[in-house]
Amino acid sequence: MARMKLQQLRYFVAVYEQGSFSAAAEKVNATQSGLSMHVGQIEKRYGVNLFTRSSSGVSPTEAGRSFYREAVKVLAAAYHAEDRIRSLSKSVTGHIRIGLMPTFTRAVLTPALLRFSAAFPEVRLSISEAYSGALANDVSEGRLDFAVVPGSFDMGQMLEVTPMGQDRECLVCSAERDLPVGPEGVRLADLPAQKLVLPGHGNARRHRIESYLNQNKIEVRERLELDTMHGTLALVAESDWISILPGILCLPDLDGGRRRVVPLADPPMEVDYLRIEHASRPLSQGAEGFADILQAELTSALSIVPMSRYGPDADHGDRALA
Repeated sequence: MARMKLQQLRYFVAVYEQGSFSAAAEKVNATQSGLSMHVGQIEKRYGVNLFTRSSSGVSPTEAGRSFYREAVKVLAAAYHAEDRIRSLSKSVTGHIRIGLMPTFTRAVLTPALLRFSAAFPEVRLSISEAYSGALANDVSEGRLDFAVVPGSFDMGQMLEVTPMGQDRECLVCSAERDLPVGPEGVRLADLPAQKLVLPGHGNARRHRIESYLNQNKIEVRERLELDTMHGTLALVAESDWISILPGILCLPDLDGGRRRVVPLADPPMEVDYLRIEHASRPLSQGAEGFADILQAELTSALSIVPMSRYGPDADHGDRALA
């Protein structure tokens, strides 16, 4: 009996992930009849139905779901072997595409880029900034090698997830605001109702923040939706609006020059960071190198307590650092 070919596995995985033969054919640059033939050959050879066909597309059977989990492992191993044999013959090259949340691009990205460019001078790197839903979709569709997202939604079967670390959410406001800060941070329930800047409903952070407010019976005087981290930072620095932002985003503000940063406490609000990549496309050597450097910079950033060093009555002679 002839052995199954890698190309047949690729075609099966494409149909599984796209949900139709026509979409899969376009994805892998093949004909619809060709894909149908190859998948049919697998089903006939082994006596299983991998898909249930209908006029609207295909859906995997239980056998199809089990076979997919094994198929992506085989394809990942083949991809990994191919990348390694390339690395034996020459220096690391290629073009890698990474997706990051705005949280990362302010405080963690620059040192990571400098380290990566020195270690991998022949690798071309492209960085995309977006929110978690768009990043997960781009990884699933193969437009990104990997992305970093918060651990707050279902990633699906196609994505492999690697935990990167846990951050604390912080209250961020003007440097002049007086807050009842304890050793662990600020308790929002102890504050009068505030004017709060929030991300839009399409942002995964919005649901987490609203849940935190509701669970802890925290009143909000006025809400403003603003889907830009840098716009939010500028607004709270110059007004009586406050916001809730991740600790690593606020590291440049810990001198207290323009903004005050205080972790939420009693209870704290935390966020996990995850690296996501496609289950059937393991990282190339260049992408692995950037992932390792990014992880090291994140770990270093998360070791810093995200609390401003100056209170509202302190001398702000160092504001030029902000």
